[in-house]
Amino acid sequence: MKYRLGLDLGSTSIGSAVMALDEQNNVLDIIDAGVRIFDVSEGAEDRRLKRTMRKNLVRTRKRLALLAQKLFENGLWVNAQPEGTARLAAKSPYKIRYDAVTGRLENPNYVGRALLHLAKHRGAGFVSAAEESEEEVLEEGEKSKGRSSPYDLMLKHLKDSNSETVGAFFYKRIQDREKPQNRVVRQRAYALKEKIVDYAIPRYLVKDEFHKIWDTQAQYFSQMRREGLKQEVYDILFYERPAAPYAVGKCIYFRDEDRLLKAHPLAELRRVYEEVNNIRIVHDTGKRRLTLEERDNIINELLLQGKNAGKQAIKKLLNLSGQQKISLQDDRVIKAYLYSRPEFAEVAYLQKLSTEELAAFIEFLAEPKNPDDRNGRLYSEDALIQKLKLILDIDDEKEIGNLLAKLPRGRGMLGKSATELLLEKMKQEVLSHREATDALLAVDKRFMAAEEIAREKQGKSFALPYYGEILQSDTQPLPQLVIDNNKTQNKDEAQWGKIANPAVHMMLNQLRLVVNDIIRIYGRPYDINIELGRDVGLSTKKKNELEQRQKSNEKQNEAAKEYLRQHKLCINGKNILKYKLAMEQGWYDAYNPDKRIPRDFSGMEIEHIIPQAKGGTDTYNNLCLVNRNDNLNKGDRFAYDYFAEAKEPEVLREILKNARRNMPGKAWRFEAEARERFEDAGDEDETNRYLADTRYMSKMAARYLRAIVDCDDSEDVIRNRILAVKGGQTAQLRKNWNLQGLEYELMGLDVPRYVSCTPFWLEVNSGEVRAGADKPDVDGSWRFVDKAKNKEWLSKPRIDHRHHAMDAIVVACVNRAMIKKLADSTALRHFQCPLPLAAVDSPGAFRRRVLEVLKEINVSHKPNHSTAGELHEATGKKVLCLNPDVPGALLTVYGRKILQVVKTARDLNKLLIPETIKDEWYEDIAQDKEKQAKLVRDFGLYINTAEQILAEENERAVAEGKKEIKISEGRIIAKAFHIIQEKGLWRGDKFKCYENSSSLIYIKKHGVAYKSGNNHCVDFYVKDGKVGWEVIRRFDVNQAGFVPEWKKSGGKIIWSVQQGDLLELDTPDEWKGYTDKDRCLARVKKFSDGRVTIDFVTDARMTSPKDKSLKYMLVDSLEDRGLSYFLKNKARKVELTPFGKVKKKHKVLWNGTKAAA
Repeated sequence: MKYRLGLDLGSTSIGSAVMALDEQNNVLDIIDAGVRIFDVSEGAEDRRLKRTMRKNLVRTRKRLALLAQKLFENGLWVNAQPEGTARLAAKSPYKIRYDAVTGRLENPNYVGRALLHLAKHRGAGFVSAAEESEEEVLEEGEKSKGRSSPYDLMLKHLKDSNSETVGAFFYKRIQDREKPQNRVVRQRAYALKEKIVDYAIPRYLVKDEFHKIWDTQAQYFSQMRREGLKQEVYDILFYERPAAPYAVGKCIYFRDEDRLLKAHPLAELRRVYEEVNNIRIVHDTGKRRLTLEERDNIINELLLQGKNAGKQAIKKLLNLSGQQKISLQDDRVIKAYLYSRPEFAEVAYLQKLSTEELAAFIEFLAEPKNPDDRNGRLYSEDALIQKLKLILDIDDEKEIGNLLAKLPRGRGMLGKSATELLLEKMKQEVLSHREATDALLAVDKRFMAAEEIAREKQGKSFALPYYGEILQSDTQPLPQLVIDNNKTQNKDEAQWGKIANPAVHMMLNQLRLVVNDIIRIYGRPYDINIELGRDVGLSTKKKNELEQRQKSNEKQNEAAKEYLRQHKLCINGKNILKYKLAMEQGWYDAYNPDKRIPRDFSGMEIEHIIPQAKGGTDTYNNLCLVNRNDNLNKGDRFAYDYFAEAKEPEVLREILKNARRNMPGKAWRFEAEARERFEDAGDEDETNRYLADTRYMSKMAARYLRAIVDCDDSEDVIRNRILAVKGGQTAQLRKNWNLQGLEYELMGLDVPRYVSCTPFWLEVNSGEVRAGADKPDVDGSWRFVDKAKNKEWLSKPRIDHRHHAMDAIVVACVNRAMIKKLADSTALRHFQCPLPLAAVDSPGAFRRRVLEVLKEINVSHKPNHSTAGELHEATGKKVLCLNPDVPGALLTVYGRKILQVVKTARDLNKLLIPETIKDEWYEDIAQDKEKQAKLVRDFGLYINTAEQILAEENERAVAEGKKEIKISEGRIIAKAFHIIQEKGLWRGDKFKCYENSSSLIYIKKHGVAYKSGNNHCVDFYVKDGKVGWEVIRRFDVNQAGFVPEWKKSGGKIIWSVQQGDLLELDTPDEWKGYTDKDRCLARVKKFSDGRVTIDFVTDARMTSPKDKSLKYMLVDSLEDRGLSYFLKNKARKVELTPFGKVKKKHKVLWNGTKAAA
């Protein structure tokens, strides 16, 4: 059968449609459609982070315990425990650290307090500091944007505050509490709240403070002068575990070679030649590439001399005329060759090395293996620092750290042989990377590019192979260490590697399953149309950013339309843009800060801040609203050039001030440096990263799918049969073909598109509105309106998973002629496409046919059958003892923040330790019961005082002309607690929670217990003719030798379900609006002991919808259903293929006792 496959690819979904074609490739009918839903596990990194944090916490505790023991043995601490005494803890550690470098401390225990505090807050090691600094330089463009790394900011703080040590700086800082960042010392709290990184502490500053404290106090306390003690304390305080060797990937062309470091001299030199070879000189009649002489001049005179190559520098060096322009790839300045830059050129040792010796030294820095370590581990940080000090003849640890910060991190995709061959080819001719690769491919087939691999394999496969076999240049080989240590490693991944992005990896693997399932049923497709979602390949953070940006833009557009309606202005794109610009500018003219923008925008025009004639873009960030005269007078000048000539100095200052305050993202365009910055770096807002990611993914998916379709070589034109369709085009076609709002019918929801409204007359051309039922007695094209669009109705509400199949159907109906018309249409909203199916004669008939097909779809969900994942919750509880009264139970204690628990006076009882926790179980219980009961009494004493203080603060605020703040019960509680702390009645901000539980996971090695993480599955079993079930925890199933209780007692398994599995059951009354069938499919959403929650299989709504005003957007889950519910409704597990066809139906459950067969 000749058919076209339509695919709608998203980050967590694949919609597919099989469309019959005639001999001329016109779509005849919809044969079949399907939807595959899957989740991308993005929690692994988070779990690793939490696991690392727990390990670091354990190591910190051990370090503090060892240090306390050492200090106690030498008379510098009160006991062998880090906590010390309440008197020592009451004094600010920063005050002690400040005093410790200026004179004699009160007693030696204060020395111990200072050193223990240093041990808790050691700062970042020099490698971490280097990584952080590099991210700032490479990603944030420190030089061009004037930003410093947080480590440099710390040095600046020390200098500005005239502080000798970090401790001294913090002591001075917390004395000045006017600035909000000074009210906290730990950076994390302020940074998370204010999104500002105010500083970060490099470890060498903490080491420096340690030496100063020790040397100062050793003058006064003789025990500190014991030989070797200082080194012993230092070793405990700054000990770092030696790291294991790093895993290295293989070259994408020569797969038996390791990839080169990005900092490798060969890789750095290849970068220089590659970037310079991409330069183009633009002139009146077109553009040309550099000559060999011009190319070599740029490299030898600029880049190899430690100078960056920007547009102006290149133009000056080549002595080009004024009409000729320089075009740089991505409009980015080409950075100088790394080892010719001043910071490296000034290191004498590096200048003595040959290229091979420099390469070996850089490899050592990336992986500093210790030859004396039997396990091949790396040098510890201190050992490496000492070694580098000797090698480089640099005594300053800071200087070494700064030098390492300049080295690029990570490895490229190429090994040494490939880099040498490419570099030689690019030196011989002015070739791009692709051109050099093509030239090498002629003599060496290993240099075959991704496109050639795809073209060579086109049509060769009956079914899709693993994507790594086709997309070899996009995958990263797995390190041998990973393959050797993972016995369950996928063989395809081990052989071909994988794409690092987990969302892309998952999408391509699921695409393979879905397409091969379709091929199994219908054979290979004749051609394929694909639409790729904009969010494919984006991280969760980027997807959220994109979603927030779209949502914000929609809100602004709606507000603009409402404003235009109220002021009887025409609702069009230009006026909407004017409204948004006026709002951004605070309704003041951008070029005349004392002039208000008229409410009807009369005399105002949209202005390009960087003129289009100079290369300025038409993006929002290059636009502002100004009066017509300024727009005409400015002409093709940069904004500042115009201001300097046409505006008074004080007016110019106000313009710049307003731009910085109201338009921070655009402010640089108003400044004097705008021309230079634009010519060097281009329009930094021009590139849409999200669209760039989508284009990349679209090409990748198209290359992959080529493997199963033949080339179209008719009429001597070779063209592949893969057509990529943009999302905006399918949205327009959905509208043309009457498919908007189809999901409401699918779900059986009554959400009308239009609702009645107060009648009015609308002048079609001008947008003028006249109230009343009588037609205005004024010339014009008036239209009577008595219905308005229902605000709750959405053209694509995304409430039913089958909307992905609908999109796939639309995509499959598109041909190249339609794409061309859509792309060329200047008025897209007026564009009409012919109906796609031969058998339908109206949009209504097409809608009915699509609805008919969608109703028959079984949505296939990818179940989560993996045993990997979170084994327990991240927060641990200290185990005090096994409960003597309850076998198997643990007595635990953990701290909770008081103000997170106590919001009102009624919550105060939550601070009390329940009487069920017996005093004799543990020695501290009785004391803690009394302390926390006293805390509750203290709250009762000071609540009225707190309320009175807040009232007085409000009175003072009102007298000073400030806004009165509402006195809520939560504020009163917080103020009362503040009073209690100030009076010294409670130390810290936490209270103790004692718990007695038998369901915790006990990690004996750490003396900590955790609540169980996610459950793994629910086993349905039969015993003595009756059905039972048991929930199996993920932690248990990962334990060697685990046997479930039902099996121990002689039960037999019926079937087991996990998250994402499907159940078939009698259609519940709550879901009868969704289907007219007696039996339906449900997806297992979650389960706990004795309860399972299920969703209707096609329901795509959310538990917590973003727009809470739309009640129908709330998912209709059947929550916490017990075993009897599933027995009564004759449930059974159903397995579907990836395309949604029934693969297997398991045994139906029964009520009561069933005789054994």
